Amino acid sequence: MSQLPISNIINVSIAAVQTGVNNYNTSNLALFTDEVPSQVTFGTAGYALYLSPQQVGIDFGTDSKTYALANAVFSQQPNILNGGGSLVVILLNVSVQALAFSAVAASGTFAITSAHGSTAAINYNDTVAQIQTKVQAVAGQSKWTVSGSIASESLVITCDGSYGAQTLFTISGNTLADSGSAAITVAVTETTAGESIGAAITRTENLVQYFGIMVDESLSVIGQTDLLAAAAIVQPLNKMAFFVSHTAADILPGGMLDLLRTGNFNQTRGLYYGSSLNNADLLMMASYASALLSTNFEGSNTTQTMNLKVLIGVQADTSLTQTQYNQAQAAGVDIYPSLQGVPAVISNGANDFADQVYGTLWFAGALQVAGFNYLQAANTKIPQTESGMDGLKNAYRNVCQQAVTNQFSAPGVWNSPVTFGNQTQLILNVGQFGYYIYSTPIAQQSQASRAQREAPLVSIAMKLAGAIHTSTVIVYVNQ
Repeated sequence: MSQLPISNIINVSIAAVQTGVNNYNTSNLALFTDEVPSQVTFGTAGYALYLSPQQVGIDFGTDSKTYALANAVFSQQPNILNGGGSLVVILLNVSVQALAFSAVAASGTFAITSAHGSTAAINYNDTVAQIQTKVQAVAGQSKWTVSGSIASESLVITCDGSYGAQTLFTISGNTLADSGSAAITVAVTETTAGESIGAAITRTENLVQYFGIMVDESLSVIGQTDLLAAAAIVQPLNKMAFFVSHTAADILPGGMLDLLRTGNFNQTRGLYYGSSLNNADLLMMASYASALLSTNFEGSNTTQTMNLKVLIGVQADTSLTQTQYNQAQAAGVDIYPSLQGVPAVISNGANDFADQVYGTLWFAGALQVAGFNYLQAANTKIPQTESGMDGLKNAYRNVCQQAVTNQFSAPGVWNSPVTFGNQTQLILNVGQFGYYIYSTPIAQQSQASRAQREAPLVSIAMKLAGAIHTSTVIVYVNQ
């Protein structure tokens, strides 16, 4: 007897559900380093992700700055792990310089002079091992390596462990001569350019996902030119950068850190710590960045301010004077003084509060992802109607509601002169819910925009949640 399939009556097909993209990880913290790791354990990708400092110690050595900063990052409670983040260690491209000799040397010496100092005299017949020992004996050059030989009329020096954007060395005291006593010249050519932090960000922003940025050098090494160039690159990105100085002049009007404020580079956070002994300034920076980027925005009442936070493992900057305190406040620079014996971060808003910048970047990124996922998840056309716009606005509304849940946003009085949509509804919604969403009616959209399948402009009014940092008390005493 013939059996007919029930697909004649019920036909089922399976459609794969679009999964969308993940939210930006706002707790991934990048550490750009000029130190050289073990290629055996670090790998060859140029970066590695870490969830603890132990593997960093294996890769870079426990005596390295990279390990010290990683240890500071993971010592904070909470730290970047609380937000699901990782420490992303990225290698800076360092300078490689070739020394070419005009002839084979038979006598004489020369020295290599860098920003770190000068080598002992290098003899014409020194072996490459002897030359490397002399080069590495200069403080700050312990990771430099030498290859080639004077006899072959070529030396190559790779400047690992030195910030790449600096001019690294010149030849001084050259008395080399050939067998006929003719003078020998030494030409220095940079075969691989040292990399500034701005160039490194541009190179790696699509290589691996990171949100926070720091470097294993203080501003005294990086310098004003590279700082401002990096800040300009970071500003339009969904990222924050952290730089620290131990030089008091940098917080003065017109100083390096003050220029971040006057240049409106609020996504680059200036920090000041008055000592570089044992990398104390860098450890303060790493601890601060990890504590700030520890926020899990998917939680309830999880947003935070850095003001008066204690950084674990970091001693208070007891060298800070009241005058410097005031200068840092004016420059928009966060500091870590001792307040009657209690160490605490002092955060101020002259260059916007760090937590406000952080939350705003999270909010913008979350809206972007929510809108994309709504458009991408639809298996059919999203109608170019008010109904279709309701779905898109609902995706944005979920983000706004999460901003209220995590306390980045809160209901309040709309006191801005900017309004849109129905002004009464805007004021009412912001007052009751903390946000208001409005889209230009489809009927008012231009034909050109409709032909391009664009959604009408969506406008969102949001009230930021405030925070109390200081207080003034007046006591009236009646005799």
